[in-house]
Amino acid sequence: MKLLNKTASAAHTVLMLLAAGAGVLMLAFGVYVLYDIRYTGQNAYISQDLLQYRPKQPADEGGAETFAELHEINPDVIGWLEMFDTHINYPVVQGCNDLEYLNKDIYGDPSVSGSIYLSADNSGDLSDPYNLIYGHHMESGAMFGDIKNFLDADYFSSHNEGLLQTENGTYLLKVVACVCTDAYDSLIYNTSNDAVSASQTLRDYLAENAVQYSEFTADLHDETMVGLSTCTDAVTNGRIVLFVIAVPLNSEEAEHYMTLITDEVPADIIRRSPLGYFTDSDHWALLNLLCAAESLLILLPFTAVIRKYRQIPYSRKLLKKICDDTEDNDKDNDTNDKEEGECEEHEDEKTICKHLRRFIRKMYIGTILESILLTVSAVLFLMTEDLSKKMTLYDKWTGLMILIAAAGLFADYLTFRYREKLPEEETPQQRSYTEYIS
Repeated sequence: MKLLNKTASAAHTVLMLLAAGAGVLMLAFGVYVLYDIRYTGQNAYISQDLLQYRPKQPADEGGAETFAELHEINPDVIGWLEMFDTHINYPVVQGCNDLEYLNKDIYGDPSVSGSIYLSADNSGDLSDPYNLIYGHHMESGAMFGDIKNFLDADYFSSHNEGLLQTENGTYLLKVVACVCTDAYDSLIYNTSNDAVSASQTLRDYLAENAVQYSEFTADLHDETMVGLSTCTDAVTNGRIVLFVIAVPLNSEEAEHYMTLITDEVPADIIRRSPLGYFTDSDHWALLNLLCAAESLLILLPFTAVIRKYRQIPYSRKLLKKICDDTEDNDKDNDTNDKEEGECEEHEDEKTICKHLRRFIRKMYIGTILESILLTVSAVLFLMTEDLSKKMTLYDKWTGLMILIAAAGLFADYLTFRYREKLPEEETPQQRSYTEYIS
């Protein structure tokens, strides 16, 4: 029967641990999903670090040097696009195919928000009569998320200009149409060699089918047309395409329009916390976060924090009771001769008092030590990890974080476990206490 009870108790403990582990995993996954949504939305915006590489002069007056710096980051950069008074303000890249930068950022790292990229079928110098630039639709308004706003007539009429800077020249972008279509539109998504002959057909199509449309003026008919394409959640395979005319500017005109370019990240973007002082990496490690959380749970176990720290006042209370009884027995020894068994019991009580005093001191030391380790773990994590960056499994600080968490677990094991003897005649409360601390 005793073996059966122990087996049942062990099975119950295993099931509880499995349930707790599953709950922790589900919680961790939920937190990660929320983090990933926030990270993707926030980091889809242009960063201040990248914005400093934007050309501030026309290509023929020093802007080419800035493009050289951009090429050091990514040789596929072919220009910089901004639509004034919107969040559309990014470098433009061109891959070997139209899928290369769909889920890859300008640094070449995997990214859900991808990059702003020119169709692989177009010429990299934008010399084609029709060019197509792609970008993800982000609900936060980042990337090409603001293109949906051009479906509104007031927004369309008030946000009608932009700037496209390339190594070969600077272009003023004039908004002419906004179209709702699908990914299989063979006219809009035709950037092959026969697109030249279809240029006028496309213009006629826009005049008839655009949700918002601005009449083409006579002097713009021979200029380069650019389509800014993004997806929409409203329709499966739905697309919204903003059409602009790219008008080449001379140096003086380019300098004038460059006074309108945005030098700051939009004010509505949540600023990143100034963390990661000890590292220049562009990621943070999940294991480091878990180690910091483990250090917190060691000091403050959320399921047993009261039970853990109740040991201190209870041990003090038990020590006082035993010591008082010992003092009374000492007084009796002065007047009466005790039997051998009673003397042995008296010595046991003195030993228990000594053990309890040591245990109380160990618990105080353990509390202080665990608090120090938690502080070190938290400070180290905050100074080496930047949660605004992408997540990796581990980094060069992971070993130290694991060592700190292990030290906290070992300190807890040594200082909050009572393994010595207690009085033989125990109250139900003492028996419960003995079961816990043993």
